[in-house]
Amino acid sequence: MSAAAFLSVDDLLAAARAALERLDPVVAHAAWRAGATLVDIRPAAQRRLEGEVPGSLVVERNVLEWRFDPASGARLPEASYDLQVLILCSQGYTSSLAAYALQQLGVRRATDVVGGFQAWVRAGLPTTGTSPLVLAPDRVEGDPHAAEQRPARDALQVNRDYRTAWVGDRELELTRMEFDVLAHLVGSPLRVHTRRQLLAAIWPPTYDASTRTVDVHVHRLRAKLGAPWARSLVTVRGVGYRWAPPAC
Repeated sequence: MSAAAFLSVDDLLAAARAALERLDPVVAHAAWRAGATLVDIRPAAQRRLEGEVPGSLVVERNVLEWRFDPASGARLPEASYDLQVLILCSQGYTSSLAAYALQQLGVRRATDVVGGFQAWVRAGLPTTGTSPLVLAPDRVEGDPHAAEQRPARDALQVNRDYRTAWVGDRELELTRMEFDVLAHLVGSPLRVHTRRQLLAAIWPPTYDASTRTVDVHVHRLRAKLGAPWARSLVTVRGVGYRWAPPAC
């Protein structure tokens, strides 16, 4: 039989995605908080390298169908035909095929996260692990065979463990408090933080600081971030600040 009689992997991927209502990371995060089940199918080695989403359910790809088929003897307690399952892989390719496979089993609300874990990180959504938090200024549909750990030219990298922040290949010279403000805001994207909340979360209780102190640190932080990241640190007039990832 000739090769023309078979589907290519690109054909399979296109067919799978045609059946899915895929969610971008921010929408997926909101759906997860509203009760959907976020399932990380990456293998352990990849999770160690890239980091994880705190609170997500880890079910590796090789057992996914057995765990979520409601008719399977090896199913998870939460498995049901009406369960909203959000599949997360590294870049959003394997996840599309996996979500489509669950749909074939009757889990009709199964779908996946556009761009995978890499896009989740770029959107500034919560992650854990020792890998740096890498945010890219623009959403990029990447080649699945490309080097996944290579940051975009102007990517922002925040490494909480080593307390370093980079924009592209430029390390930011941040004070202790500037770094803490940045990490705190990036760690809770879109949430509005009042000046008082930032003071309480970041400055020691014995430190005599006013809300004006927060404004000064934010001003300096914007100058050090430069374009386009300074625009992501948004002032909410009369209230405080929030981090608005470019993908939003």
